[in-house]
Amino acid sequence: MNNHSHSQYRGQRKAGTQNYSLISFAIIGVMLLCNTANAELSLNGSAIYKDLGKQQFVAALYLDTQNNNANSIQLEQSAKRMEVKMLNNYSKRRWLNLWMQSISINNDRESFSGSAQEVIDMMQAPKSAPQKGDIIEYRFDPKQGTSVIFNGTELISNYPGEVFNILLRTWIGPIPPTTLFKEQLLGNSDDSRAKALLETVKPQPKRIALAASWMIPPKPVLPATPEPAPEPAQTKVLAEVEEVAPTPAPEQQPAESTTIGGDKIAGADESEEADRAEGTEPSEEQEEEAIDFNVAEALAQRDYTPLVVAQIYKSISYPNRAAEKNQQGTVRIAVIIDRSGELVDTVTTQESKYRLLNQAALKAVKKAAPFPELPAEIKADSFELNLPITFRLK
Repeated sequence: MNNHSHSQYRGQRKAGTQNYSLISFAIIGVMLLCNTANAELSLNGSAIYKDLGKQQFVAALYLDTQNNNANSIQLEQSAKRMEVKMLNNYSKRRWLNLWMQSISINNDRESFSGSAQEVIDMMQAPKSAPQKGDIIEYRFDPKQGTSVIFNGTELISNYPGEVFNILLRTWIGPIPPTTLFKEQLLGNSDDSRAKALLETVKPQPKRIALAASWMIPPKPVLPATPEPAPEPAQTKVLAEVEEVAPTPAPEQQPAESTTIGGDKIAGADESEEADRAEGTEPSEEQEEEAIDFNVAEALAQRDYTPLVVAQIYKSISYPNRAAEKNQQGTVRIAVIIDRSGELVDTVTTQESKYRLLNQAALKAVKKAAPFPELPAEIKADSFELNLPITFRLK
């Protein structure tokens, strides 16, 4: 690092090395600022988010004072931080759906509608899809509002405090991923595995540099210096060369993936694991996937999701035998609905330890169908909801 810095000041390195040095300085400066800003916060609780039978990411909630009351945490006007450490690769679409569905069932329309654009901005701020080892932070500061940090680089800042609470409710709101997930973040239950992963999961240097590069302004494009007109003979030769030797376009092989409802579900992690086993990274096309998601669609999804959830929850029956045996747990079901409201498919993405509860969750979804028609603002051919169904005895 010092060698690069010294050579830069002496003017002995090429422009590429100078750019690398600037990125390196930016990374160190941002990381130091992050560590200073977070020094006063302490870990309130941590949990592992599981889906498709795999650990997907570690979630951690940091507060200035330990607190196990969800409502109190949301009302506090003190510094808070939500931290996500990725254990697996995600596509942009799948990551957006994960958050937007949970936001829809944990926030009322009034609170969400006023911050819908800001929430979309927060979710789309990273220019790369999340990969294993990435660290994503959502922070609230009473003076500076809400911000998002990706691998140490602040991408968005000074957003309203309500934006942070909208995201926070997805973890500790009325319908969290699981009851245990919520209790662990509130500090009411301890998960030593989650704490261990918080210490070991680190972003790759190239991912840190990538995030830092997003904030470096592009160099201005200088007007091209006009070249002198070529001699007639030269022009003729060049024209002949261009006609005789066109550059053929490379052939592209179609990518294969298992999809449900327009997004990778069952096959996404398997293909990503194969990439890592072969020592390759996910394609740039996947990383830079453009997501066309606007406020109108976000509001339509927020309105439609609770209708489906309420209809399913009304159909749930706690199995008598399970209640007698004190069986409790959470089952997460991916529900696929077509535009007319018909149930297309169900996929159990997380089972409980008890067969009776797993069967009861699937039965409730099938019994609740059909559902309302999809709103016109939702452009997809089908609607997918990954819904947690928790069986808990009071």
